[in-house]
Amino acid sequence: MRKNFILKLLDRYRLKNSTIPIIVEGKNDVESLRRLSFSGEIITVNSGLPLVSLSERISENYREVIILTDFDRKGVELREHLGNYLNGSGCRMDTYLWENLKKKLPVKTVEELPYSIERVEGEL
Repeated sequence: MRKNFILKLLDRYRLKNSTIPIIVEGKNDVESLRRLSFSGEIITVNSGLPLVSLSERISENYREVIILTDFDRKGVELREHLGNYLNGSGCRMDTYLWENLKKKLPVKTVEELPYSIERVEGEL
């Protein structure tokens, strides 16, 4: 049940990513999502811009974004700060994927997702 849920969730978010960007921490996270067949726009937080400026730029261009920061303490804090800035600018943030991956997979970073998903697929 859990394994099927995760794979269906990823399929749903791959489709959603075709029109809504995903925000991740760095370029390795982008590569990990590409390995998982996410083909839409992926924005990195660690692009050199201050978080407030990045949030303003994102909210000027998008009405909604998918947040997928790491699942450790730093990633949680970053998700909260980013959410505050984006919500204040009128940009909706989707954290459903993040929340479910955090609960259902034994990972601390986005970089670990391809390996964890491969194990899930191998168990089916």
